[in-house]
Amino acid sequence: MSFRVQLTRKAVADLDRLPTVDRDDVTDDLGTLAERPIGAPPRVKRLKGRGHPLYRLRSGDYRVLYRIDEAVVTVMRVINRRDLERILRQLRG
Repeated sequence: MSFRVQLTRKAVADLDRLPTVDRDDVTDDLGTLAERPIGAPPRVKRLKGRGHPLYRLRSGDYRVLYRIDEAVVTVMRVINRRDLERILRQLRG
């Protein structure tokens, strides 16, 4: 089954701010989400404490936060690993 990957405005802005090398790596990893959005840990992890399931993809020093709705993977944010907890608190609030 193939999934369609869509990015929110914040995710697009996050990608635009990344250095070119990192952006290319993250973009490659986003391509893998279209084929297999739920993979084996540690690269993909389901985050707990959310009403709607939220997943985290590890891509180098960056984390891709996304959710899955039927055949659509919605990328919500692309953030540095250091900012993960702060961004998760904002998403919960």
